[in-house]
Amino acid sequence: MEHREFIDSIVENFIGGICAFEVDAGTLDITPVYLNSGLYRMLGGKKDAVDQLFSNIRLSVIPDDVAIFDQGLKDILSDDGAVAFEFRIVNTDGGLMWLRINGNLYSRENNKNIISTVITDCTEQKAIEEELKRQSDYIHLLMDTDITFDFNCRTDVCVFRYAHADKIAHDEVVQGYLEKIPTSGLHEDDIKPYARMFTSAMYHSHRDSIEFRSNGFLKDSDEYRWYKANIVSIMGKEGYVSHVIGHIIDNHENKLKEIELQLRADHDGLTGLMNKKATEELIERLLPKYEGKDQEGALIILDTDDFKGVNDTYGHSMGDHVLATIGEIIRNNFKGMDVTGRIGGDEFMVFVNNIGNSNNASILAERVETQIQHAFDGEEVEGKVSMSIGIAMYPSAGRDFETLYKHADEALYYVKNHGKAGWNMYSEDEAANRVHH
Repeated sequence: MEHREFIDSIVENFIGGICAFEVDAGTLDITPVYLNSGLYRMLGGKKDAVDQLFSNIRLSVIPDDVAIFDQGLKDILSDDGAVAFEFRIVNTDGGLMWLRINGNLYSRENNKNIISTVITDCTEQKAIEEELKRQSDYIHLLMDTDITFDFNCRTDVCVFRYAHADKIAHDEVVQGYLEKIPTSGLHEDDIKPYARMFTSAMYHSHRDSIEFRSNGFLKDSDEYRWYKANIVSIMGKEGYVSHVIGHIIDNHENKLKEIELQLRADHDGLTGLMNKKATEELIERLLPKYEGKDQEGALIILDTDDFKGVNDTYGHSMGDHVLATIGEIIRNNFKGMDVTGRIGGDEFMVFVNNIGNSNNASILAERVETQIQHAFDGEEVEGKVSMSIGIAMYPSAGRDFETLYKHADEALYYVKNHGKAGWNMYSEDEAANRVHH
């Protein structure tokens, strides 16, 4: 008896329908024989409303799915084994709902047929499938490579499905996905925005896309490639996001072309250095990365002395040659994460990343000044080209671009007003100002 009560308790508390129906083989009219309590909880309606819905459930099936529903009943009545089919109904609250029936024939007597069924709510799963199909149809118009993913917000499990055999695996299940994002192969600069996009999608209905770099999708490769992720939140029946799903496409070649075009737009054709707008924007994006770190940077402004005289005396062709040579010297002395730009006709700016200390900045300024003075030895303009250079150190001379630029410019004009052809390090102590030749 205890065993029977235990089984009854399981059946009644199962969140879903464990039901029996009488089906007329001729008309396919369906009448409930037994409905468990879990069916009412799954549908979220009052008992009377659910009973009324199932007293003639075919009337609640949407017209497009009636043929599927009828064929499913016929398949069950044919008694060839278990049958599963899915269809949509108008629920007791007037909303659309996907149901899945797994059923088989229990007994048959003349035209009276009893079928036993398990009925589950597959609305969320169908929403996921439909969204993935919609995205897939769109993506396949553009690219032949894609990765689909389904992140379960409740379990923190992400399932990746790879489209081609050259990926890590056909299917990959990642437990505790959010915690593993930082070690998933993403480029360090893309970890935070990628995680932020995912987190945002978890807490409200959301569609988004992001471009990011990763070396985690290809076998035996440490190369970072560009990818684009398109994501969408799937709302559960409780009104909360239950899944975040989407596609990841390999966007590497297109992104490289885009970067190349952007570089062309951002760079000065004569010197090969960035233009003023790109230089300032890049320095402004770089400075926040210094916060909380024990590192120094140097903003250096370089202005060509008496350049108008060179142009007027030796012609614009020689003037272009002088500027191009100065650009080459700057490119050769500042590399890696340093930012180099031409910000005016004869004015240049450099931000030296993680320079170490002000002494290193002084050495660089002196080296550049010397190289420029001797770059034209043996030419018409020998001895006619020099630079005035102003330096402002981060963070002692400022923590934001505007302040650093102001102080570097003040240091530069101190040189201009005291003989030119040298460099000066900004200091709040005016007595410390000095032109170094």
